[in-house]
Amino acid sequence: MQPEHKDLLRQLSLARLNLHIADDQLEKFSVYADRLVEWNQKVNLTSITDPEEIILKHFIDSLSLIPLVTGEKMADIGTGAGFPGLPIKIMLPQLKVYLVDSLAKRLEFLNVVLNELNIQDAETVHSRAEDFARNPIYRETFDCVTSRAVARLPVLLEYAIPLLKKGGVFLAAKGPQVDEEIPEAKKAAEIFGAEIKDIRRFSLGEEAEHRAVVVIEKISPTPKAYPRKAGTPAKKPLI
Repeated sequence: MQPEHKDLLRQLSLARLNLHIADDQLEKFSVYADRLVEWNQKVNLTSITDPEEIILKHFIDSLSLIPLVTGEKMADIGTGAGFPGLPIKIMLPQLKVYLVDSLAKRLEFLNVVLNELNIQDAETVHSRAEDFARNPIYRETFDCVTSRAVARLPVLLEYAIPLLKKGGVFLAAKGPQVDEEIPEAKKAAEIFGAEIKDIRRFSLGEEAEHRAVVVIEKISPTPKAYPRKAGTPAKKPLI
């Protein structure tokens, strides 16, 4: 990123999120943005390549979850080019983060970025969300799970809730459709042992759509039958 773009990221994070980005973190975001644009020429990572849009619609949007992140261990399901998991990790270096995606090329990109930024305690995992959540190594071991632009909320709950410890939280980043999805998700939340606790609404400004984060807490163990086999939650959501 150019110096003026670094300044913009710092200004927007303070103005819209009340979040201060240190110089070393700002440099990490700069390298991340540059690599995203470079790799996007050969791997379909994002339709957003303008520096100002990357800052607002990827970085600031991801960082809006930070006040809600809990615990020491987090999984980002369907991470794609690393959103929101990697921006959160840059700002919360003590957090152990797993970046999960089904497309190996995206994870190859993320591994390059993690290595270049010398980020510790971050792992990429090549897996379908359902298979990841059924794996006993990961199941019910996370304090926090995040997801952005992956699926509608009833489907996301089946991916995410089995990963959480009791008391853990799932942060589902959503757009204007959130009010349609909340009623759809209540049955699924009950089945999986979770409860919708809050909807945090915020604006990133006129340049971006209305945003919301749905906060879901794990209140009891998820039945072992869930998640169902890969592909089933999306085809037959529990609504």
